[in-house]
Amino acid sequence: MNTKRIPGKIKREFFRIPILHKLSYGNYLIRLENHSNFLPSLAPVDLPLFNSLKREGTFITSLEELAISSNELRDSAEDIVAKLRALPIPKIESCITYRNELINYPQIFKWGLNERLLDIVENYLGVPGFLAGLIFQRNIADGKPVNVRQWHVDAEDYRILKIIIYLNDVGLDGGPFEYIPRHLTSSLAEALNYNYYCSGLVSDKYMARVASKFTSNPCTGPYGTVIFTDTRNIFHRLKPPTASDRYSITFAYTSRRPITTFERINYSQKQLQAIASGLSQRQQDCLFLN
Repeated sequence: MNTKRIPGKIKREFFRIPILHKLSYGNYLIRLENHSNFLPSLAPVDLPLFNSLKREGTFITSLEELAISSNELRDSAEDIVAKLRALPIPKIESCITYRNELINYPQIFKWGLNERLLDIVENYLGVPGFLAGLIFQRNIADGKPVNVRQWHVDAEDYRILKIIIYLNDVGLDGGPFEYIPRHLTSSLAEALNYNYYCSGLVSDKYMARVASKFTSNPCTGPYGTVIFTDTRNIFHRLKPPTASDRYSITFAYTSRRPITTFERINYSQKQLQAIASGLSQRQQDCLFLN
């Protein structure tokens, strides 16, 4: 048993009880209201991104279009890709994860803590953000519909913002991020009798049988494609890759009072302090959850 997850599991079980869920959500709405006059201004160029997240739940762009300095991010990512390519393909697991070693690449963290990105994060979440997860993955092209390759909704918070960056060209058979738009997810959850906090994964076969009329959107794109998505409010999955492995890095942001955390960055205070050196107070606050 993973004892680190017991508190989160208990919280999610609480949300099965309507009055407890209502109380928690009411407190969340109060936090949104209290912070509404303190939200940072969004750059005009980011308004289409923000509006698409609110409407669709996802926005696709690229490192070039985003125009946030990414040379050091690319250099670090290419170094990690080379290391992952050199590893043997696992016999059982469908994914090779590079997480703890990322502490040796502070520029990746600092890209995810860019002030303009944090403006987007804070405006979308409605409260100050927390960098809850940072993960680098090589998804093996074995076609297996396992784990997050099945349909699901993330349960960590009431809103979650993830930024997924493709580090190779990703076609329909290369493991694209796939989602069902926000305005369809609530009715689909009702059709599936899906509880956001504890229902977990839904197979493609069952999804197709119960919800055949719902169209999913695969996010294909070349190297450097960037996907902003709220994985709490849309059904989504990593479509099982069959033709080529998918390399990607994902930044995950929640509020500073999340319901639970599955991908929480788990480094020592000394390691995080080294990354935080030279950062603004807001950037440092995104690294440390008291």
